[in-house]
Amino acid sequence: MSYRPMLIGRAQDQFADLIDHPSAYDALMERIIRLADTPWDAWPVYPDDQPDYRETQFGEHGLLSFRVDDNAELLIIFNILWTG
Repeated sequence: MSYRPMLIGRAQDQFADLIDHPSAYDALMERIIRLADTPWDAWPVYPDDQPDYRETQFGEHGLLSFRVDDNAELLIIFNILWTG
C-alpha cells in the first residue's frame, strides 16, 4: 500500500518556500517518498492516545509533521520546519 501526500494549511506555504532551497527541497522529497511506503516509520507526536499524528526528520535541519489517514491512504502534512 502506498500513501499519497497531501499538504494542508500553512504547510502549503512552507513547501513553496523550500523550492528556493534545493538541499532542503531534495531532503524533504526523499523523506516523503519513503513515508509513502512506510508512514509509520516516524515518531508519534502523542504516544498514547493519537498514534496517527507523527513527526519525522528530513535532512539535517528539517522536521515534518503529518497525520496518517489509513482509510483514505493519505499522509496529511500540516507543518514543515526547516532551520538550515
